[in-house]
Amino acid sequence: MYSGKTLRRFLATTVAGAVLAAAAVVTAPAPAGAAEVRIGVNDVSRHGNPFAGRGNPGAFLWASLFDPLARPDENGAPQPVLSSNWTIVNPTTWEFNLRGGIGFSNGEQFISDAVRATMEWLLTEDGQASVVGREFRSLASVSVIDGDTIRFVTKAPDPILINKLAMVNIVAPKAWADLGAEGFNANPVGTGPYVAEDFAAESLTVKRNPSAWQPGKLDRVVLLGLPEQASRLQALLSNQIDVAFGMGPDNIAQMEASGLDVLVTPAPQVMSIMLRTEQDKDTPLKDRRVRQALNYAVDTESMARDLLLGQGKAAGQGGTPVAFGYDPSIEPYPYDPAKAKALLAEAGYADGFPMKIEVITGSFPSDADIYQKAAQDLQAVGIQVEMERVNFPDWLKKFLNNTWEGDAFGSSWNSAPYMDSVRPYSYQTCAKTKAHFCDDAQTPLYQQVSTEMDPDKRKQLLSDLHKLTKEVAPAIFLVEQIDITGVNKRISDFRYINRSIDYTTLGVN
Repeated sequence: MYSGKTLRRFLATTVAGAVLAAAAVVTAPAPAGAAEVRIGVNDVSRHGNPFAGRGNPGAFLWASLFDPLARPDENGAPQPVLSSNWTIVNPTTWEFNLRGGIGFSNGEQFISDAVRATMEWLLTEDGQASVVGREFRSLASVSVIDGDTIRFVTKAPDPILINKLAMVNIVAPKAWADLGAEGFNANPVGTGPYVAEDFAAESLTVKRNPSAWQPGKLDRVVLLGLPEQASRLQALLSNQIDVAFGMGPDNIAQMEASGLDVLVTPAPQVMSIMLRTEQDKDTPLKDRRVRQALNYAVDTESMARDLLLGQGKAAGQGGTPVAFGYDPSIEPYPYDPAKAKALLAEAGYADGFPMKIEVITGSFPSDADIYQKAAQDLQAVGIQVEMERVNFPDWLKKFLNNTWEGDAFGSSWNSAPYMDSVRPYSYQTCAKTKAHFCDDAQTPLYQQVSTEMDPDKRKQLLSDLHKLTKEVAPAIFLVEQIDITGVNKRISDFRYINRSIDYTTLGVN
């Protein structure tokens, strides 16, 4: 069905990898009498440094070990965690009152100085180079008012500072200073319901933190790295794991028939193929007509209908339905290969051109099939697609430094963890350090959205930005993704909010 030698090689590699991984699932039994939950995730290469990433799979571990000052609830509204409340003193000044009586797992006390130390490290050169630190370029200073009160001052008004702080897991200051980022990565210390017990190549184990202010219900939780969806499914069906993330729509019937609970939730991510205008060579992708043509060439409605079984939707913007600022009136590009060919011809590429796309598979429901369908549709209008599969650590390095070998790459417009539609624009536009795409038309609107403190005005500005971005076409917008999770019925109080596990409620029957 699919054309192109390279695409066939990609498909063969993907399928073969899934079969081999499924055959290799071996786990030891839980200790007798232990209240233990085993969770299958696609990768466990990240460990205890919570500033090294900004989402899953790392966040599955960090949520068990650390707490932020605040985090959004299931409706996207920020809720206090380590802070008890906060006040916006003026558009550039926020004050936070902290909860008392909280300690880190190594006995250090949680007070304002701990928050200050964490934030001040993020403002250092090394901190600003970290994934989380990049999100706080607008922060000017952090100062202690007293042991329970701390003040944040931003360089310009930042209407979603409180949402951004969901990314900042507060670390034990002495442990961080003594160990450094690399040492802390292997020996993390936080205030969370669990503490690190064992970090292995294919699994991460945490045990109950007896001194936690919000203790866990389990003796331990094990995160198992099972890169392929097939391996996670087999492990779940055979009771080797209790929870499996990243399942596909075609797994739902089998999981339900096996007596498992299946959760289908909207993901705060739009799946896309990002188009690189910032390259060392000239590229057809610099022409807006070409980028629009690629969007017309791809049948995203069939992806949502056939590959996500109607559970997801075709995407036409970078905002997500579960995030502030999403505009449901913006329609996706219609499937129109004739118009795609006409635009390519108008831009001088009637015969198409070669395009290499680097992608990760196994992270989203049906993502391999969605990429394959996109490649097939692009080839139908003359784009000679070469698709290469990469692992997540390599993807992240290339993403941060714009060192892609190809012309495009699979990426999501991710509103998590602070659930505001402006977030993806900080790394999918000219605003990103070492940008891979840049169109100056977006910059004024992005700057207005980023500093407007009035929620109603921000919502309208975000709508305007989404509409402009659809026209600018920095990406081939594919689908509004979903999360499909299989859960063993022995699990109790499983809460999956904003792509994170609530470890304070997780238990077993």
